[in-house]
Amino acid sequence: MSQVTTNSASRKKPSSIANWQTKFTTPQILRWGLYLVWGVSLLALGTANEAVKMQRDAIETIGKNTAPSVLTAQRIKDSLADLDANAANELLVKPGENPQAAKDYRGRQEKLSKLLALAAENITEGDTERQQIRTLILSLGDYMTQIERARLANERGDSRSLLEAYRKAANILDSILLPAAEQLQNVNLESLDRAYISQKARSANLLFLAVIGNLLPLVMLGLLQLFLYHRMRRNLNPYLLGATLCAIVLFFYITNALNAASYHLKVAKEDAFNSLLPLRQARALAYSANADESRYLLDREFAAQHERKFVEKMAKIAVIPANLLDFESVAKEFKPSNVQGVAGFTGLFAQEFANITFGGEREAAVEMLSAFGVYVNIDKQIRSLVNSDKRAEAIALCTGNKQGQSNWAFTQFLKKHNDVTDINLTAFTENLDRGFKSVGYVPDKSQQSSDDILQLSLLDRSFKNTYQVEMWSVGLISAIAILTFFGLNLRLKEYS
Repeated sequence: MSQVTTNSASRKKPSSIANWQTKFTTPQILRWGLYLVWGVSLLALGTANEAVKMQRDAIETIGKNTAPSVLTAQRIKDSLADLDANAANELLVKPGENPQAAKDYRGRQEKLSKLLALAAENITEGDTERQQIRTLILSLGDYMTQIERARLANERGDSRSLLEAYRKAANILDSILLPAAEQLQNVNLESLDRAYISQKARSANLLFLAVIGNLLPLVMLGLLQLFLYHRMRRNLNPYLLGATLCAIVLFFYITNALNAASYHLKVAKEDAFNSLLPLRQARALAYSANADESRYLLDREFAAQHERKFVEKMAKIAVIPANLLDFESVAKEFKPSNVQGVAGFTGLFAQEFANITFGGEREAAVEMLSAFGVYVNIDKQIRSLVNSDKRAEAIALCTGNKQGQSNWAFTQFLKKHNDVTDINLTAFTENLDRGFKSVGYVPDKSQQSSDDILQLSLLDRSFKNTYQVEMWSVGLISAIAILTFFGLNLRLKEYS
């Protein structure tokens, strides 16, 4: 009885297979396979283009909009502080005795005009950003009006009116201009951080979707090859093999483009910009502290207040460890390439040393630190002269541009600071270029400005779409569709 049942069950199986074969003919399966390959190919094209577009948007938001705006705001801050330092240096002596300070003041006015125009041209954060720029433009005029009054008082020999006008100017700078520049920086910095965090979160998802989308044509083509082999006893179909090779090329091309763009954006943001940010912040504070040094000599009544502000800003820039004597000692500790940090050394310069990444950056940073130490030591000499009732000598040391004087030392520090900044700025722009190139964009050199201010701001860096990614994607998808059609059409003709 069981033998009969077994035989009966075994006879039903081929019957069900036969029914399936009757219901789904080979031509039908081949046509459905063709349509499915076309469908998943279009899906692959869509996911690839969407992933590439989002990657482009992330690079543009960070590299073209927010990061340059942050750097521009920081340059506005240090230009404002240096404008004030030059004004104070000019007012410390009789009219015409410090022509260099007057010249530098005019130079800063010109730079500020360009930087404010630049910021106004790149408003990406709406009214919040626009309001800060408006405040800067209007209040800068008020500041310069008070400085002009102080100059006229200096020409008359009216020290009381000079101080009254300068204090009003200093109050405008400290309570309106610098906070507005700080807010302008923070608005764009917050936008940059949001964009980068969002990009990192989406990057894995985009890559996953692109991988799945571009694997589907490959899988479908593989299944069709297997079907043809098992159902029709055919060897590899050359057209389907060509389509499969196109699908493989498309898969690796898209994934490599997305991975390269993500990598270069990471280097630009985490390695380069994360050093540029504390470096520029330190520079702005150094300019402001340099102005406090001049105010300390100019306004005797509030000298202690200006000295306290100087010390507070120095502490934000860098704090010397208790076991080391000066900045030169700290610099020596950082010279060995294996040193990652010095215990007790904190501040913005410490952040830069903690993020040293590029060739030559450590050496340049060590030289910057040494040069900064020279400036700080001269500042101590100025205060020592004041305490020794040698005010004239202190003013000469503060306003002098000769070797061994304060302005000379500050200029040397700025040059060394530029060396470190340039290394990171170059890495930032190069990786942005490579990231853009990965997704089909290249710098449009014909649109770039010759103005050094615009070049440093990066805002003149126009990019043009070569449509390389789109052309490769469309070309490969079209090749997959056409080769699949010819490959399956050969088999379909056998049934016509």
